[in-house]
Amino acid sequence: MTTRPAPTSMGRPRRHVGLAAFAALVSLSAWFGSAGLIAGFLDLGPEVTPRLPLHSPVLGGIALALVVAVPMAAVAVLAATGHRLAPAAAVCAGALQEGWIVVELAFIRELSFFHPLYVLVGVTFVGLGIRALPTTDEVAGRS
Repeated sequence: MTTRPAPTSMGRPRRHVGLAAFAALVSLSAWFGSAGLIAGFLDLGPEVTPRLPLHSPVLGGIALALVVAVPMAAVAVLAATGHRLAPAAAVCAGALQEGWIVVELAFIRELSFFHPLYVLVGVTFVGLGIRALPTTDEVAGRS
């Protein structure tokens, strides 16, 4: 089943360029973080590494890619193409971002500047997604 982009009042898909760019930036940062953990460029240190599941930065890097990078990349593509699911995907990806930080803090038990920053990023995606959701009139096809 093929889904069509959400039309605007003029019949064109409603692209969310800002949302797409923001999601691409967050996805890219998560991909770099993931690659750094997997390749060993990001050393978490002798105190944090043993707190990771299976003491594995590689597993953490894979989880970061799956939980943050992939969903944010999906938001970027959906928003850039004007797909009708872009707002809902932004809400889901934002919630996953927030959840990632909570779980990460539970494991590593150390706070950095990036934790509140990325919680704010997640909250922002949830807010942007909710704001971009179609109204009941738009869903019903009324102007």
